[in-house]
Amino acid sequence: MIDEIKLGKAQHRGIRAQELLGEGSLFHEIMDKLHSDYLAAWKNTKVMQTAEREKLWQATQILEIITDHLKSYVINGRIAADDLQRFSEELDRKRKGK
Repeated sequence: MIDEIKLGKAQHRGIRAQELLGEGSLFHEIMDKLHSDYLAAWKNTKVMQTAEREKLWQATQILEIITDHLKSYVINGRIAADDLQRFSEELDRKRKGK
């Protein structure tokens, strides 16, 4: 049985995630700024600052993990929207068949 509430929530999360990831969004601007800052800091490290470079690399990886997580919400939201559409169409067919 389809859980329409869960699908609706997943669809809504996907829409919100898409808004965050959208070009020109504040979130997108912040992520780009952080990535640029981390990269600039990494370029300015000294040869012996291995631990500092490692931390900066990890920070850039965390930014990617966050972005990938939001992208998965977008994908799941689209799947939920498709499932809800199919469920609605199925209900309409059943109603017309009666």
